[in-house]
Amino acid sequence: MAQAQRKHIPTEIRRALFDATDRRCTICRRPLDIEGGTHHIGEMAHIAPHSPDGPRREAARPTEVDGLGNLMLLCPSCHRTIDKEPGLWPDDQLRAIKAEHEGWVVVERARPEPDKPLDVEPTGLGKIVEIGGVAYQVARDPEEERSADGTAIVSRAFAFAPDGRHVWIRRIATRWSSSEALERRLALAAEAGLLTEALPGLPTPVAASMTAERATLVTALPSFTTLAHFYGGRGREAEAVRVLAAGAAGLCKGLASLHARGLAHGALADDSIMTDRNGALFLRDAGQAFLHPIEPAEDVRQLAELIHVTVTGRPPVSLVSAAVLNSAVPERFARALDRALSPDPAERGDIVELGAGLRI
Repeated sequence: MAQAQRKHIPTEIRRALFDATDRRCTICRRPLDIEGGTHHIGEMAHIAPHSPDGPRREAARPTEVDGLGNLMLLCPSCHRTIDKEPGLWPDDQLRAIKAEHEGWVVVERARPEPDKPLDVEPTGLGKIVEIGGVAYQVARDPEEERSADGTAIVSRAFAFAPDGRHVWIRRIATRWSSSEALERRLALAAEAGLLTEALPGLPTPVAASMTAERATLVTALPSFTTLAHFYGGRGREAEAVRVLAAGAAGLCKGLASLHARGLAHGALADDSIMTDRNGALFLRDAGQAFLHPIEPAEDVRQLAELIHVTVTGRPPVSLVSAAVLNSAVPERFARALDRALSPDPAERGDIVELGAGLRI
């Protein structure tokens, strides 16, 4: 990509790209400002090429080839790397890296300043959660939910482990004993026990603590990027369909581990499914498996509906195939979704069959 081509990129797009990336290389995350911030070494790289004979020329070129969605901010070294060997850096992989990095920037900006006093909420999560002498830093305001009878506060939050790993923290803070509070604590304890078995596709436990007042479980995440943020309305694109088809394998494996034990997630949504920078999908947690038991066939339907919405932009409609709504969806993929969306749970097949049918 010749430097002269950069004149085509509007100033507002340049500014938006530098802001979205926090002025860091999207691949190696190296800060790009030098000389006190008065100069920078950042280079704007096209994912699909600006010219028809550029690197990754086989990629579908968007209408706005100089638009924010087709640009990455890179250091000179990473820019040379992706353009020298474009076969090793296909456009779908670069788009996944871009989505993951820009999501990381959003989370980083939400982290509390280290010099601010800790504001620990005794009935929920504070900015620091300590378990076994290890401090986890909450990345954004926790989700707080009070139990129906008011006896427990359920908190959930993304956080950072001391070594920088991404984690997901859930805590049940009990104000006094009740059947509902006990039910929630037992569900969290049961999930912690299941995850220690290291079953394929399920989250890895990092820490757990059970006291009379609080039950806490910390699990590892590939990133803070959710399915919703990763695709961000771009699921109709052919490359996005391919990435989604490949990425669903790990997710189906995790659900299969639950189903093999007579459990089901029951709460699949575009914010409860996480993705790494390559587009592989992961369960954030075990969902409602130990709290509100349902049949595994409901997981099959929920996942198929999520994927259908991602690749078509609209909810499923009876007798209207995803391949009809989006020509980028292969017939095999669409047939797998149609079967999984059947009103009759007995006709949906299992999660393994859905995963196999989604492969392109």
